[in-house]
Order: sequence, then C-alpha cells, then structure tokens
Amino acid sequence: MRRTLTLIRREVWEHPSLWAAPLAVTVLMLFGAAFGRPPIPTTGHETGSLPLAQAQMGQAIFALAVLAFGFVQYVTMSVVLWVYATDCLYSERRDRSILFWKSMPISDGATVLIKALVAIVIAPIWVYGLTLLTSLLALGIWTLRVWAGSLPPLFWDTGTWLHIEGVSLVSLVAAMLWYAPLTSYLMLVSAWARRNVYLWVFLPPIVAALVERIAFGTHYLSTVLLYRLGSGWQSSLVVSIERLFTGPAFSIGGPGAASAQPFAGLDVSHAFSNIDLWVGLAVAAAFLFVATRIRRYRDDS
Repeated sequence: MRRTLTLIRREVWEHPSLWAAPLAVTVLMLFGAAFGRPPIPTTGHETGSLPLAQAQMGQAIFALAVLAFGFVQYVTMSVVLWVYATDCLYSERRDRSILFWKSMPISDGATVLIKALVAIVIAPIWVYGLTLLTSLLALGIWTLRVWAGSLPPLFWDTGTWLHIEGVSLVSLVAAMLWYAPLTSYLMLVSAWARRNVYLWVFLPPIVAALVERIAFGTHYLSTVLLYRLGSGWQSSLVVSIERLFTGPAFSIGGPGAASAQPFAGLDVSHAFSNIDLWVGLAVAAAFLFVATRIRRYRDDS
C-alpha cells in the first residue's frame, strides 16, 4: 500500500495538471458566481406567488445550471487526461527518469497499472468531488447574495440537485469504463513511440481505416472507432435526465416533489448492460499488457 501511494504521488508531482487544471476551473466558476449573475430565474416558488408552470420552468433551468458546473469540469478533465495518457510513459524516457525508477524495486507492471489507475479512476473521481464542491459553494454564494439583496430570490430544489449528482456519478463510472480502451491505447503509444508521440496517436488508426477503405471497400474499422469515440455510455444519462424533466417533479406534484424520491429515475443496471463496454475492458487489459512489455525493454538509452 505504501508503494502504491508513493507511485500515485509520483504521478501527481510529475503531472500537476491532473489536479491544478480542474482546481483552476473551480476557482473561475466560483469567481463568476460571486460577481456574475446566475442563469437561474426568479420563480417565487418559496411563496407560491407564481403559477406552477413558471415554477417548473425555474426548476428546469436550475437543473441545467447544476449540470453546467459538471460539464465544464468534465470537458477540462477530458483534455487533461488525453494529454496525460499520451505523455505519461513517453516523458519518462525522454528525460531519462525511467532509469532511476527501474533501479527501484518496482515492476513495470505496477508502474503501468498505477498510471492507468490514475487516468481511469483517480483523476475522474477527483473531478467529480470538485464538481460537488463547486456546485454547493456556488449555490451558497448565490444564497448569500440573495440575503445581501444583490440578487432576487432564486429557486432551489434539493431533490433535483441530488438526482443530478447521482446521474453524474453513474454516468462518470460508465464513461470511465467505456473509454478505458482508448486511454490504454494512448498509453501503449506513449510507451512505444520514440518521438512525435501525438502524431503516432492519430496516424495508425487513420492509415488503417484508409487502407481498409481502398483495399476492401469496407469501413468496419472506422465504424468501430467512431462508435467507441462516441457516447454509447450516455444511454443511462439520457434516460435518467428525461425522467427528471418528465417525472413526478414536473407533473401534478409540482416542484419539490422530487425531494421525496430523488433517485427514482436512476437505473444503474441500464448503464452497465452494454456488452461492448465489457469487451472494451478486455481490450484495455490487452493494451496495458503490451505497454508493460514495451516499457520493460525500451528505455531509449
């Protein structure tokens, strides 16, 4: 366990963008919450002074505002993790630090697995925690501004917030597993390429798809790549969000009805029933095994 924690600290030290970039986004969003005007309209929900339809619209916009906090963070995370996975095994050969780490009693398999764990699990969970904190702090800042009189009363629904965060967590786990083979492929290229690693990320699949198209007149490879790069994991998110906007909270019960059953529309099994997700995990394991073998024999010294 101590060795594992040391290897994780190594990744954090050598790649500070893993934690610094999402943290910077959090600071910027909180700055906007403190000095900007929130996109959530006033509804009069607290006093019941507005019609039900208008209050429901306020709830919908509140939900979209909460989703926006996570969207910005997850886009940032995608870019940071793409750069990290492409560079993590290449940079240690470029600066020769691989020679030091190979002199330590740490296997190549452990090193590669820790890097994969950071990219696939630890960094996304860190971003999810920041998203939770950001939404709570931003909504708290808006509440203080309401009390200070600089903002009119804003809508708040605890059930909607809990539902969105639950959907986000399930969707994040599904996305982590769905894109695991792509992350592992980037690490494989990072371990193999001697130079121009970012070029080699795109060159082999593009050339292979063109050769298949010219030689055989088919496009199976490009279809598989686009499918894996797409949003097959998002079915659970779409279903649950649709239930959020068409479920009890937006029906006769009116806003606030979701607070009683905030996770009523969340179908966890639906997110992991796609067999392609599990096939992708097997492919990811194969890529990581090959990356481990390459790292064992290649140090560019």
